[in-house]
Amino acid sequence: MNPSPDLADPAAEPPVRGLDALAMLLSGLCLLHCLALPVLVAVLPLAASSLVVDERFHQWLLLGAVPTSVFALGWGWRRHRSPLVLWLGFVGLILMVFAAFGVQFEWIDAAGERALTVAGAVMLAIAHFRNYQLRHHGHDHSSPHAHS
Repeated sequence: MNPSPDLADPAAEPPVRGLDALAMLLSGLCLLHCLALPVLVAVLPLAASSLVVDERFHQWLLLGAVPTSVFALGWGWRRHRSPLVLWLGFVGLILMVFAAFGVQFEWIDAAGERALTVAGAVMLAIAHFRNYQLRHHGHDHSSPHAHS
């Protein structure tokens, strides 16, 4: 019978090192899409007919962002037990999901979508940045012998 892997041992960590970075990239793409799109459409009217203008763009990005975030933040929670990281990530994801679908169901307008996406993406990026810091700088609370 194999003992359970020691989560403090970097070799025991699954390949999640890049997941926080990937999740921050996906959040950043949502943020960039929301902030740059009005300028892009005004400057390049041809862009108005492209995929990035489509409201489903955020929904497609969420297909990658949600599972990546859940996995990376969940694995980080197992190591550092930071409730702040979980709450920032959870609220950020909820805001982004609501923004992505809220306009479609006419619960919010374009300005509301933009504000919720920006707030959610920033919160999620902060959660992943902090998750990365805690996972890689010795804040392991998963071991019974870990020190605070």
